[in-house]
Amino acid sequence: MKILLCLVLVIFSISVYADQDDLNTLQKQQDWYIVKQDKTRNITTYAKREDGKSILSFKIEATVDASLATLASIHFDVANLKKWYWETLESKLISKVSDTEYIYYLRFKTPLAPDRDAVLKAKIEPYHLGHNDYMLLSLRATPSALPIPDNVTRISAFDMDIKFTPLVDGKTKMEVQGYVDPSGNLPAWTVNLFQHQAPYATMVGLYRMTKRQEYQKLSYPLAYRYTK
Repeated sequence: MKILLCLVLVIFSISVYADQDDLNTLQKQQDWYIVKQDKTRNITTYAKREDGKSILSFKIEATVDASLATLASIHFDVANLKKWYWETLESKLISKVSDTEYIYYLRFKTPLAPDRDAVLKAKIEPYHLGHNDYMLLSLRATPSALPIPDNVTRISAFDMDIKFTPLVDGKTKMEVQGYVDPSGNLPAWTVNLFQHQAPYATMVGLYRMTKRQEYQKLSYPLAYRYTK
């Protein structure tokens, strides 16, 4: 038993140091650095260190085999974001401000640390044929909008812009760029884990949702406007 415990500790230590070295390498990158490239799913994720920031920014480029309507309906369905967002425990709508703006809440599982949560304001720039050939969904943290639950750390920065461009073959090009500061004292390997896994895993979850019938064949108007 003691031998097994020692072996586990050694493996864990090696993993932590390896992640730290990998994180240090990434943090030196001034330009976008490919983190993962999945040619089968047409997903590429990137990382970059911004001047004056200790946490890496991320970017995603993907071509999704789904229409703009399908992708809009999935993103607007706040109650079910927890089914495909990475390590999301809870997702709920706080208020509908207008047909192009709403506020919602997310709570995330954080390995070996208190859960994180975020209150986000979403603004939609609808697709407008002949003016802008895309829909833009912008997310910004509003940390003071709700009281912080016990044993939870509120995410201080959550900036994300998601651009959806319909393609002629019925697919949609997605370009995502964002920066998330999980706040609090997290070990480097935890931050590194998020940077490496979260953007890609979230996209894979989104791909899975696009196959669901309720999003492919919409029989109801969406809660928010995605086209003009």
